[in-house]
Amino acid sequence: MNSTGDVSRGQGRPAINPLAAFHLRAAAVYAVIGMVAGVAMSATHHFEYGPAHAHLNLLGFVAAALYGLLLKDRADLAATRLARLHAGLAHAGMVVMIAGLVILFSGNPGLGEPLARIGSIAVVLAAVLFVVLVFRATARRAA
Repeated sequence: MNSTGDVSRGQGRPAINPLAAFHLRAAAVYAVIGMVAGVAMSATHHFEYGPAHAHLNLLGFVAAALYGLLLKDRADLAATRLARLHAGLAHAGMVVMIAGLVILFSGNPGLGEPLARIGSIAVVLAAVLFVVLVFRATARRAA
């Protein structure tokens, strides 16, 4: 381990910070789940799940990858309570929202709609926190 607690990999390069790694690993998993869901929808002609599939790919894969890439080189930001709160809201909200959409389009609006609504609110709050993280990451530093 080096002085920051990261395990070195290869030619003395420090490991990616844990929160960035979490986002990038989650993005890869979401990508596979989204692709499998798309193939399954196509094979079974159950296209009513299209919104869940699209949100899984966009919020799960694309957004999570962007979160990870932002924090990859900014361990200082990744170590903040704000970044951890963002990660929790973004991923929990996305999972709850996708589950709600699947349940909704499976014919159970009584359970699906509230879950989709709660998950969506969490995702939007996470997006606001991401804006703050982006502004902090791109702020001019004093010379």
